[in-house]
Amino acid sequence: MPAFRFRAQPALDLRRREYDAAQRVLARADAERHQVQSRCDAADRARAQARHDADQAVRTGSDGLDREWYRFWIVRLDRERDTLQTSLNACDAAVEAARAACMEARRRCEALERFREKAYDAYLALAAAEKRKNIDELATQRYALRQPRQQGA
Repeated sequence: MPAFRFRAQPALDLRRREYDAAQRVLARADAERHQVQSRCDAADRARAQARHDADQAVRTGSDGLDREWYRFWIVRLDRERDTLQTSLNACDAAVEAARAACMEARRRCEALERFREKAYDAYLALAAAEKRKNIDELATQRYALRQPRQQGA
């Protein structure tokens, strides 16, 4: 019996490569999202520290210029944080799109893998049937060879 050959193997290889590429895209998008998230966290900490410093400046009774400087500094930090939040939302959307594409590529790959498994199971069943047929033929020949000796004795 010839060796098992899956005729759709090139398509399965292509689907596996597509799935690997989709996983790489998802990993890059997730890494970028984590970078933006860490920058957002740093901006939050900077805002909190600026507010704390502004409160300290008010408590120590510094002049109005310092208070105004802190107020503008906090406004600038708030705008930077809003910009980072917008970037984070865009990154979240990119991660979700990459995740959906990855899941679709995985689904397509798994469909062909299941098809290959079914074809391989059919091949094994055919091989087992052929083996049983050969064993039955050998048993029939042995029986046929033994039959004349017993009749003649």
